[in-house]
Amino acid sequence: MTVLPEGDLAVDRSGGEAKKSMNRIFHQCFHLSLWNRIITRVSLSLVMRLWIQTLAAVLMVSAAQAQSPKQLWVFQEPDQMVEYDMTTFTPRRMLTVSRRLLAHPQYLSINSMGQMAFLPPHGMHWASGEMASAGDRLWFWDGHQTREWKLEGMKEPVVGAAKHTDTTTSRQCFLSVSADSLFWFENKFEFKKAQDPLDPKPSVRTTTRIWRTDLVGGRPEPITNLSSNGWCRCETGACSETCPEWYFWTPDGVVGDFFMVTRFIPGQLGSSYHESLLYQRSGRTWRIKKLPQPIERPLTASEKGKVLVAAIPDGGCCAWDNESNDQTLLFQNGKVLVLYDEFDRFNNRNYDVSFYTANAHFAPGNKMLAYTVVSTSRTDSQIRLSSEGKENTEELARLRKAIAELPAVELVQPGIRTRPLISILHAELVGWLNDREILVVQDRRLAVYDIQGVKRRETTILVRTAADAFLR
Repeated sequence: MTVLPEGDLAVDRSGGEAKKSMNRIFHQCFHLSLWNRIITRVSLSLVMRLWIQTLAAVLMVSAAQAQSPKQLWVFQEPDQMVEYDMTTFTPRRMLTVSRRLLAHPQYLSINSMGQMAFLPPHGMHWASGEMASAGDRLWFWDGHQTREWKLEGMKEPVVGAAKHTDTTTSRQCFLSVSADSLFWFENKFEFKKAQDPLDPKPSVRTTTRIWRTDLVGGRPEPITNLSSNGWCRCETGACSETCPEWYFWTPDGVVGDFFMVTRFIPGQLGSSYHESLLYQRSGRTWRIKKLPQPIERPLTASEKGKVLVAAIPDGGCCAWDNESNDQTLLFQNGKVLVLYDEFDRFNNRNYDVSFYTANAHFAPGNKMLAYTVVSTSRTDSQIRLSSEGKENTEELARLRKAIAELPAVELVQPGIRTRPLISILHAELVGWLNDREILVVQDRRLAVYDIQGVKRRETTILVRTAADAFLR
């Protein structure tokens, strides 16, 4: 009898080798069954059972292969982006990139076709020594060649009666799942200087627009415009502290069948959130749905944004880490489910250390969710009291033990139970290989775990953190 290594086919063999192996097993089972019928007169039911079991195994392998991601891209120092074969975890091709991409991987997005876009916040300064103006350029790899666009916010004095007004534009670019277009998001801030010298506070009027173009920025197709309610007086003198604007979000920076925009005030000490709108694609049109509450920090979502996972970050400011309760929420059909609650889990109100979810991904089919829990403190760090905390030696010892186990990847079944089914200690989540296996970073190395928390394979691929690996 041939014994299959459970769960290994989808990861360790190529699709062709797996199919050949299954064919050999199928024929072995067939000939063995025929021999048994002739010699021992085994009943037809046993033969049928063997056929059914073999067919089921073939279907399971095919399903696992169908769920496997097409690409795994990993940053490798000093200036390489490497694509790895998903069955052998060996390099498939390499792309030389600017070192600023490795310095800030959080601003890179990659779609399933291997296109890449890198656009950090306006005015970014680079540790690598490049000019600050490099932060105002969109770096784009279309799968064949690299191009860059200069997208810096420009101040444009408006002539005529409104000469006391000038305009600043902030623009972002997002990839598409279809790989045939780019999505653009723009906030346009029109500033009006105060006319009264005794009251020098300016005002701002914000207009937001979203549109779609081809891969070279041509053939623009408008999607929506979002205008503010007239002029907003900048009460503190800094308009971002008192006046609202919009931000755009889509999973992994890639637009598929939905995206979300949220109106918020950046604020001086902390942001305040007002509303979130979900745009769902229907053919060539987009339907707008207002969410029951504003989304502060979205983490992941299912198709069309029907199930959304988001975090409520700590409200601490001014060098304090733990001033409020970190939570992770699941939004579905107008209902809100708490998946993670920091104070309930760690009871850490007395000390200035915060525990929160850094990322999250749904498994294929959305029946399971994985996320990474991290801490604001390290094992060797001093832990001070929170702003209103009291000394508690038992709590402090418990928190040090928890910090020593982090980061950790946790798996939950939303809608069934919110307590973690499995915790993988000292690991960061990269993504799901299929509905039974996840890819994590552990000890700076990529490794494969199953949903029972068993390590299936440790690869030779080294990374700095999970932010260096992109599973699409």
